[in-house]
Amino acid sequence: MSPRPMMTDVGLLQNMLNPPKEDSDSEDDNDNAKYTPGDIGTSKPKSKVPDIVPSTVKKQPKGKDIWDAEFVEEGVPTELDDSRPQPQYDMKFKQNVGTEDVFLGMSGKDPSTNDELILTIDLPNTKRSDIDLNVTDERVDCWTPAYALRLHLPKPVVSDQGGAQWITDKEQLRLTLPLKKEFDFLP
Repeated sequence: MSPRPMMTDVGLLQNMLNPPKEDSDSEDDNDNAKYTPGDIGTSKPKSKVPDIVPSTVKKQPKGKDIWDAEFVEEGVPTELDDSRPQPQYDMKFKQNVGTEDVFLGMSGKDPSTNDELILTIDLPNTKRSDIDLNVTDERVDCWTPAYALRLHLPKPVVSDQGGAQWITDKEQLRLTLPLKKEFDFLP
């Protein structure tokens, strides 16, 4: 076996990468575009199945809109012309631990597992009777005559098991919402 490649191999490679131009009336500079990596090897038969456009493909929105009305979930109003300011809020995650967790580590909990979401909303100069609250598994909506809060939650919650508490002296609404666990359906 010789250390230099044979001239015929190099010539064949050159012909494959840069095929010689045939005499024709139209000379394109894009003759190299005829050969792609897909052309190497045996050719596969073309499928007789027609291309199907998925039904999930939606039409482009009209005008300057960034989404179309059919992209918005049901129950979420598309009119967001509320001029009321958003109140200050604080969101914290809470983990319920006992002595067996702290000292013995028996429950298998680690610092990344959370049990509840605590949402505290500051509503100054607001009466408890003026608050309109709507909590779903993925969002919290809180309206008062002076404030409007539409908040998407970072993790899904069990909305029908949550609780709300009005703290009169601080004028705060505190929501305690249990987080949905991956294996809640198991006993």
